[in-house]
Order: sequence, then C-alpha cells, then structure tokens
Amino acid sequence: MATREELEWKQIADILWSDPRSKSGCFPNSSRGGGCYFGEDVTTKLFRKYKLKLLIRSHECKQDGYEMCHHGKVITIFSASNYYEIGSNQGAYVKLGPDLVPRFVKYRVNKSARKLTLKQRVSVAEETALKALRENLFIYQSEIITACRSFDPGNTGGISSSEWASAVESVLHLNLPWRTLQPRLAKIKANGSVDYLSTFRDLQFKQPLSEAQPGLIEAVYRHRADLEIVFGMIDKDHTGLITMEEFQQTWKLFCCHRNIRVDDKSMDDLARSIDFNNDGFIDFNEFLEAFRLVQIDNE
Repeated sequence: MATREELEWKQIADILWSDPRSKSGCFPNSSRGGGCYFGEDVTTKLFRKYKLKLLIRSHECKQDGYEMCHHGKVITIFSASNYYEIGSNQGAYVKLGPDLVPRFVKYRVNKSARKLTLKQRVSVAEETALKALRENLFIYQSEIITACRSFDPGNTGGISSSEWASAVESVLHLNLPWRTLQPRLAKIKANGSVDYLSTFRDLQFKQPLSEAQPGLIEAVYRHRADLEIVFGMIDKDHTGLITMEEFQQTWKLFCCHRNIRVDDKSMDDLARSIDFNNDGFIDFNEFLEAFRLVQIDNE
C-alpha cells in the first residue's frame, strides 16, 4: 500500500508533467517519463465537475510562446523566450478581462535574435533538436548500448547504420529517421560500420561525478527536473542548501516511487560527488552544475 508521501509525490508529478493532446482519453506521458497526456474529453469532465471555464497551464515550450487547444478551453503559456537557444522560441503572457477573452502578448528578450536570417533560425532549430536528442541518448545510454551489442556478438564496437537505427529506436520509440540522423550523432569506423559507443563518447557532465555508478547517474539525470522541484520543497528556509542526509532521504523516496533500485553506498557516493566544496551540504547550484550535460569538441 502506498504511503501518504508517495501519493503526494504522484500528485505533484501528475500536475507538473501532464500535457493536453488532441487524442481522447488519458494515457502515460512517455516523452516526459511522468504525468499523462489528456484529451478534450478529460478536460470536459474536469470542467463539468469543478464548474470551470478556462484552464491556463505552462511548463511546456511553445514556439510562439502560447498555444490554445481543446476548442479554446486549455491555454498553454510559456514565458521564457529563447528557451533552448537564441531564436528558438518566443515568450508570451496572457491578459484576461472580466469577459475571460484571452489577449496574448508575444516577445523575444534578446534583440539580436530578431536579426537572424531564415537560414540561421533553421540552423538554431536543428541544433536545439539535436541537443534534445543527445540528452535522450545519454539518459538511456545503458539500454541503447545493450541493444547495439545484440547486433555485435563479436564485440567489435561496430554495427551497420540500419542496425544502429534499429537499436536506438527500440529503446527511445521516437519514430525518427535515425539513419539520416546517424552522421550527426555517431561516428563511422574505418571499415564503414557505425561506432555505436561514439554516440555517447562526446557527452559528459560539466562537473565530473567519478565516484558514482554510471547507471545511477543516468537515473538521476533522467529525473533531474523532478528532483529540482523536491529540492525546493525541502529547502523551506530558501537558503539554497539541503543536508546530504535530506538529499539521500529524498532520493530513496523517489526511487521507491519510480521503482529504481539503488543501494545505500551508491547513494552516499553520489551525494559526496555533488558536494563539490565538501561543506556537508548540497547547494542548489552544485546540483544543477553536477547534472549539466555538455558536448566535448574532440576535433
């Protein structure tokens, strides 16, 4: 039976990660790893039950800064312009009068973004998409390597482009043209095969976490946004600090909710790795820096 803390955590995750969709019903939000997708029928039932007229929500980037769906009953507002890169998206806010008719104001904070040519904006969009793909590849690194090795019984480190594409798709289920994307994501060996380990070789955290197990690091990175929210909930005095014990207890509760198996020693090693200044506390900035993924230029 779930504890009260686990039920409360599930409610927080559902509120934070659920997104509206045109498809009817309520089904798991596979792209975020938490919450659900909900259709207009769910919105209609919610409005009828609680006598609502309009739902305004955020936490989902939109290129124009806002989006209306479910026949205008659900509005998504995203106020952070240039969220991924300069020129990637506009920000917006909404004005509501007594008539509840929404009036949207769009903007882009960085004036230099207005000077980008169409070609430059396309390039920014491509790099933004590739950055998001690389993050997904890193998050599921262990599973993808296992899938690639199923095509490599001789452990040569190389497989065909189509095998690499099949392995990645079998894990991520994104239905993307992986063979076309392969030159941007993985290198080719001298014999013409895809060096599948190169998919991850140029990715690392800005701050090294050498003491922690790779599988645990992947799990924490996969759920880092959720952990940031919990960090803020624990930090009730808003000092930006929590004790290592508080971080460990939070992660144990989180693991229980997500069915992630982690032993205490691995958790202790991770906590010590994040405490860069060795003061016995985990600073919020330390946490963010520990899980900032960067691409290394080896050329």
